[in-house]
Amino acid sequence: MARSLDLEDSIADSLQRRGQLPQPAPQATGAGLDSKQLQRAARSSGKRLGEVCDAIAAEIQETGQSVVNIANTIAAESDALAELLHKHGSAIEARIEQFMSMSDRVKVKMREAHNDMLGTSDTAPSLAPRGAPNED
Repeated sequence: MARSLDLEDSIADSLQRRGQLPQPAPQATGAGLDSKQLQRAARSSGKRLGEVCDAIAAEIQETGQSVVNIANTIAAESDALAELLHKHGSAIEARIEQFMSMSDRVKVKMREAHNDMLGTSDTAPSLAPRGAPNED
């Protein structure tokens, strides 16, 4: 029982320092008390312990609700980021496809110019389309 009262007192002291419990009346020691006074002291201790437990339970509930609120905020931000990534990912994909198409066109034109240069007797390559008359 003494250990329980020590725990009760330490919890109550902690809450009182934080201003969550009113300051209790000074406790009487067990010496010189009759049975009615001991019963009142026990009831008072029980009531104080109940108040301490209620205060701790309320704090736990408040902390739990804060954790839930934070988790909901993180989930909402994650959804928004995923949506942005999907949107920008599609745009990046389209840009890469455009670049690849342009690269293919450049490659074809470079090959044509190279083949044209190798196929003519002139020193400079002709960039004119094949079959066009030469202007000399």
